[in-house]
Amino acid sequence: MVVAKSVVRRKIPVTAIDGEKMIGVLRRLGLYDTVVNGEARCFICGRLLSLDNIGGILSVKGEVVLVCNKPTCIVKAAFLSEERYKYSAGG
Repeated sequence: MVVAKSVVRRKIPVTAIDGEKMIGVLRRLGLYDTVVNGEARCFICGRLLSLDNIGGILSVKGEVVLVCNKPTCIVKAAFLSEERYKYSAGG
């Protein structure tokens, strides 16, 4: 018996910034001290975050959250962001 696997391919826009700009963004959001003091965790998996392993920043229910750089967490965050955009755009 042969089972065919289907692959779903979707394009999800992702905005990237370099490390220096990331520090500025974290400071403006009031998250820099939390990260450098070892208090920040990934919203998706709970992994402890540092400046070296932040993979994304998004808003969930009005709260700014951080996501680690694990590919699975980045993908989940992208889907969360896409869903939030759909609802806010009326789609």
